[in-house]
Amino acid sequence: MRILAWAIAGAVAVIVIAFAVANRGPVTISVAPFPYTLEIPMWALAVGALLVGFLTGALVRWLLDHKVRSMARRGRRRTRALEQELARAREKLDETVRAQRATVAPAAPVSLTPKDLA
Repeated sequence: MRILAWAIAGAVAVIVIAFAVANRGPVTISVAPFPYTLEIPMWALAVGALLVGFLTGALVRWLLDHKVRSMARRGRRRTRALEQELARAREKLDETVRAQRATVAPAAPVSLTPKDLA
């Protein structure tokens, strides 16, 4: 998948570079109600428009993904709380096992002789 993404990015880069080299001529930009004009190369206008479109799309996607991000945050908090609860339960179990082992008296050693086995 990563190779495919790099291949697509490389193809787009080649196309943008070829477009920039082929379209170096100036373009005059003016907005009707304002008296200002701007003269920039055609490639800068096209790449700028692509950049604005990309950033707008990224902003819209980020805003729409708010619900998913908040659910992920809640899930991480819940996981952290459950891990802490599990750690406390394990500590309590270990303490209980140690206390039971301490209260059970070890059996006295038994020594067997051949006479006892007969």
